[in-house]
Amino acid sequence: MVFRPPRPRLPRLGAPAHVMPLAVGAAALLLPLSLSVHALVMRERMQMGALERLRREEDLLASAAHQRLAALNGPHHCLLVLPMARWDVEGGACATPDELAALRSAEVLAVPVRLLAWRPGADGLSAELELELERGPGRSARRGRFGTRLVGVPPQAVDPRSRALVGALP
Repeated sequence: MVFRPPRPRLPRLGAPAHVMPLAVGAAALLLPLSLSVHALVMRERMQMGALERLRREEDLLASAAHQRLAALNGPHHCLLVLPMARWDVEGGACATPDELAALRSAEVLAVPVRLLAWRPGADGLSAELELELERGPGRSARRGRFGTRLVGVPPQAVDPRSRALVGALP
């Protein structure tokens, strides 16, 4: 009789002794991976939110510029040729002090907007408008500058009532 030493018994693959270390190893790999993916998604979401807020603020500024231009082109057309610094002195012919204050500050979709500057061009056919959104919940104080072109009569025959504003606004 030949003596054979007992062979070590190999555990079966489906035995719990092999499953647990594999599961722990897989979890150790998947957890950092899932956290990395989650962090990337959250950063992308924050960037998209900031971009959306920026676009909304730019849209509000453009809307406010259109409103101010419409008011200047309408009942306050004599202010078109005057820089904003001279409105109080020389603009009394077509706007009361209350109307001038309303032109300087207004609301667009319940967001306060201030007119910072109105600068007619030296050529008499262009102007620049500068506005500022006031700081509020979820938005920063933001400024915008818009150029516009005045069309109508040539600058030699300046009659502000005969001019119209055409947009060079975004």
